[in-house]
Amino acid sequence: MAANDDSNSLPAIHTVYTAPDVVPPSPVESQYFYYGIPSQPPLVARSSLNVWLEPTGPEAYLLPKESSPIGLHPLREIWEATVGPAMVGYLDSKGVKWTSLDPVRMGYAGESSPPVIVWMGVVPGSISGEEGVKVATHCKCILSAHDIDVHIEIHESMVIRSAGPKMYKPVPTSNATARAREPFSTALGLPICAEVTPSIQGTGGFFVSYPLNPGKIYLVTARHVVFHPDETSNELYQHCNSSQRRRNVLLFGDAAIEKHITATESEISGKHIIIEQLERRLEDAKRMDEEDAEAERNHVLPQLEEARKAIGALEKFHADVSKDWKKQENRILGYVVLSPPIGLGVGEEGFTEDWAVIEIDDSKVDSTNFVGNVIDLSTTIPIDVFTAGMFPHPANPPSFKYPGNRLLKFSGTISDEEMYKPAPKTLDHDNDPCIMVIKRSYASDLTVGRLNNICSFTRVYFKGQSGQMSKEVTVLPHNSKSGAFSRPGDCLTAPTLPPSTSSSSACWSMVSRLTSTSPWDSCFGIVILG
Repeated sequence: MAANDDSNSLPAIHTVYTAPDVVPPSPVESQYFYYGIPSQPPLVARSSLNVWLEPTGPEAYLLPKESSPIGLHPLREIWEATVGPAMVGYLDSKGVKWTSLDPVRMGYAGESSPPVIVWMGVVPGSISGEEGVKVATHCKCILSAHDIDVHIEIHESMVIRSAGPKMYKPVPTSNATARAREPFSTALGLPICAEVTPSIQGTGGFFVSYPLNPGKIYLVTARHVVFHPDETSNELYQHCNSSQRRRNVLLFGDAAIEKHITATESEISGKHIIIEQLERRLEDAKRMDEEDAEAERNHVLPQLEEARKAIGALEKFHADVSKDWKKQENRILGYVVLSPPIGLGVGEEGFTEDWAVIEIDDSKVDSTNFVGNVIDLSTTIPIDVFTAGMFPHPANPPSFKYPGNRLLKFSGTISDEEMYKPAPKTLDHDNDPCIMVIKRSYASDLTVGRLNNICSFTRVYFKGQSGQMSKEVTVLPHNSKSGAFSRPGDCLTAPTLPPSTSSSSACWSMVSRLTSTSPWDSCFGIVILG
């Protein structure tokens, strides 16, 4: 009997499909099959015989789809050791330019227990629909041979490696510059780039210390942010002595600094609009009876005073930023001290190794403005909305407490066991154990997602090289309306768990791999700064 926990899935199929049974999607199906998925990739082929019906009629509309973690499913037990490698071997033998193999649930938004699929990404334009059908049906047979009733869906995709003055200390929400100041503060999510490639931007990950150099602060990021694979050789980089030329890292690329200066200008304009409306309310109050007029004045005058003070504070902040941060030499955050080559399929576990360590300039971050590894939860998402988003199932106990100062502190790492077998106390809308993940980054700002409890296989194609396979962990969108968890330019951010999920919030277990593979292993004990 086929292993299957999906009431809406097709029965187990143990025969090889042929072209007359499964046909390539029509152009319309290809374009709209993944409507609702943030990237809405084109469908190339699928193994399922389910008919996709194009909406017709005057009130025709498309139902959005969403992806979610697979939860408790038999595929988890044999994916990494058996089924996944079998698919990889077949795809490689056929020369398929695949980019990812993601076991996920894929269904319509709000659907109960959507079916599990293996979502296969291929290089755009590398395979026809007809060939895609053959690939999908063969991979489906690999699953069926192991009594796993899961279908294959092939889509086009690429695995993307997104890439002076002292920085500010985060300020309370009551400060008028809190939102404008956040990108310039020492909270995590720093927008960075290499000085030599200011148009290729990414995000700083988390801070660490080096016991043999006390007092110094280091920032871990992804190597591809500061050494773009198309611009540099993929080889070990170490800054060994002061005579060696430094590879400087900037806070903000050229486009990013302009973006944030413009955002501050927009905030000032918004305050002027508010003042104009409040002044009109005061004028209208003159025509009210005395009781209503007094109530209106008591309500409006404090807001008017606050808005006027905010304009003064924002204009001063705007002037300081424009003067201090526009020049590249004023934005040098530090320099790279260590970065091994990007490794795919590294070690026994076969994960991706992609990191660099940046020594932070004391003039940018020191004890007076450093607040540790914290994520600023910002002022853009209402507190009640954000807190509710941490618990996708109404039965979950509301254990997450929004920090009073907005700064969510984290430390430690997530164990493999915790990632693959989440604690049952946090459930998603299908009653499956689920780990919620928080991330703050340059490109997509603050987002909440769901950690998939099974690894994905990926294949990356560097310029002038054949593809290499690796394993990575996927973070899926919170729901169909939340948008993508991350975008190009986000890496490397430090996704965290809410403190209630474990003994403390945690960054990726990449930290433990970093300490065990570092060429500084004999003397570089990495400590995550709290």
